[in-house]
Amino acid sequence: MPYRDREVDVNPPPSAGGVLLAYALALLDRQPGPPDALEIVRAMEAAQDARDAAFFAGLPTDGFGPAFLASRVGSTTHISALDGDGWACSVTCSNGEGSGVLVPGTGLHLNNMLGEQDLSPLGFFTHPPGRRLPSMMAPTIVRRDGQVELVLGSAGANRIRSALLQVIVNSVDLGLPVQAAVDAPRLHAEDAVVHIEPGIDGAALAGAGHVVSRFRARHTFFGGVQAVERRAGVVAGGGDPRRGGAVVPA
Repeated sequence: MPYRDREVDVNPPPSAGGVLLAYALALLDRQPGPPDALEIVRAMEAAQDARDAAFFAGLPTDGFGPAFLASRVGSTTHISALDGDGWACSVTCSNGEGSGVLVPGTGLHLNNMLGEQDLSPLGFFTHPPGRRLPSMMAPTIVRRDGQVELVLGSAGANRIRSALLQVIVNSVDLGLPVQAAVDAPRLHAEDAVVHIEPGIDGAALAGAGHVVSRFRARHTFFGGVQAVERRAGVVAGGGDPRRGGAVVPA
């Protein structure tokens, strides 16, 4: 599995240790920079709490490791839709990292947004009581001459805005087809560090005085953009391979 700019190989199921280590690393990998003690404890607790009856029942089955991680390492999902008549919909839904708490008798899963660092850049407990919670989610529609041309959105916390920015530039400025626009390498600038995927010119950035963090492959850190476009009358979709995106034709 990828972690920062490294590739970490762990032992697969039916061993539980490798899966749980990968899970904890994936949680820590969501935030740039070295994790502090509190973040490490949270990751450890999440891995401990995952060891329920369903975990051990599924552990011996084929494909359990990737399926287990995919179901937990991202609780933000996005759907983009566009039909032949030009009607479009862009919807993002998030539980944050998930609180693990269900409201009794309802089946509703509570989020943990008050613990999302990217929503509290001024520090935790700085939002006044009663204020609506901010969000990084940004479902987006791009029009040309009044007609919908591109529908997109993303998961990825702070990287949502940078992922969407780059896909729009790739589509509008570079003219890339939607899947190529989603697939193209990305960068993200935050906290005086520019994080880059392979294909971005890190030397030029470093030469301009930036601190550069290089990833070895495309990575979930850089969001998960799901997009659909109409180009020359043809509708096509782009699913982000970074987060298991998929395209479903009408």
